[in-house]
This record gives sequence, C-alpha cells and structure tokens, in this order.
Amino acid sequence: MSKNLVIFDCDGVLVDSEYVSSRVFSEALACYGYRISTEECIRRFTGVNAHDCRQVIMEESGLTIPENYWALQQPALLKAYETELTSLMKPVLEILDILKIPRCVASNSSRKHVVHSLEFTKQDAYFNERSIFTSQQVPNAKPAPDLFLFAAKEMGVNPENCIVVEDSSTGTNAGIAAGMQVMMFLGGSHARYDWYRAQMAVHDKPMLSTCNELLEAILQALK
Repeated sequence: MSKNLVIFDCDGVLVDSEYVSSRVFSEALACYGYRISTEECIRRFTGVNAHDCRQVIMEESGLTIPENYWALQQPALLKAYETELTSLMKPVLEILDILKIPRCVASNSSRKHVVHSLEFTKQDAYFNERSIFTSQQVPNAKPAPDLFLFAAKEMGVNPENCIVVEDSSTGTNAGIAAGMQVMMFLGGSHARYDWYRAQMAVHDKPMLSTCNELLEAILQALK
C-alpha cells in the first residue's frame, strides 16, 4: 500500500469552472420554468451532481424536468468554457509538477465532462484513465463517502492516508465521512462570496485561498 494520495475534486479545484457552469445551469432550468440566479445555483448546488439537483428541483417545484436535461446543455456549456473559462491552470500545473506522490481526480460530474475539462486546461498529462473517478462508478455520489473510498481502493491507498482537496460542502462532507484529511480550496471565482466562505468555515478544516497556500498545506501534511 502507498502511504499517501492526493484526491482532487475537478470543478472549482483543478478548473475554475463553477461560476460558468452555474450560469449555464440556471439558464437550462429556466427553459423548464424554474427560475434561479447564478449565485443561488452556486449557493444550493455547488458540488451536487445533476441527478440529485433534478430530484430536488422537481420535488420542490412540481415541474417535470427530463432525465437528460443536463446532457442536452453540454454543447452550450462547452461553448461557454471555450470563451469564458478562467482556469487556475498555471498555479495548479505548478502544484502537479511539484507533487511527486500519487494523485487522482474524484468528481460528481460525468467522466466526459472531467476529461474535457482536464484536456482544455492542459492538465490531462497529469491524470491517466485509471486515475479519474466519477460518481457514475459508485452507488451514491458525494456527500456520501462512496466515491472517495472507491478512488482510494482503486489507487491502492488506505483512506486515512489520503488528502482530499475540495471546494464545496458536499465534497468536504464526503471526505470527512470517508475518514480522509480534507483541505478546502477557495481559490475559484465562485468562492469569492462572503456567505460562501462562511458556509465553508463551519467544517473547521483548513481554508486555502491560493494555490501557494494549498501547496504549502499539502507538503506540510506529507512530512
């Protein structure tokens, strides 16, 4: 068994995509009669997978939303990424260059989305097919611990030897439930709101605002 593994979330950690995707998400929901602002999407659904979002919205609104509603919006999302996506690319690439221990991605997004995001931001060289994990591979998405535990098992590392880097309460709760060390990265554009930081502070885990802070925290944890 390896002694250490860093498990990165994708959206909001490796890729600064949450604000853009939340805006596209709010526009998609408006097509079905559900009105919600981009900020409120961030507040309520950051880190939550599309299936669970759909269930919550239908239960509270009584609206009918097709199961493939988010898949239908992928062309719009990809177009928005191409013109608007702000990547943390250079600082994140520096972290990935420096870290010499095993790493992987564990995301509630679809595998296709994660792969495209990594390719678009030139991070695909740091993650191969066997180090990308998504909620489609487990019974329960985050905030359940299933995805993190599955990733650790597949990577051959005990949960207690894993560091999880997350940007959402959903992911942070999943990491805590998995018995892993959690670091909360708040360097994404969606985390600029005071209420977002207050929301994350309740977890009482390290809150890191820059890639330098994140790198220092990871290196310190590996000593």
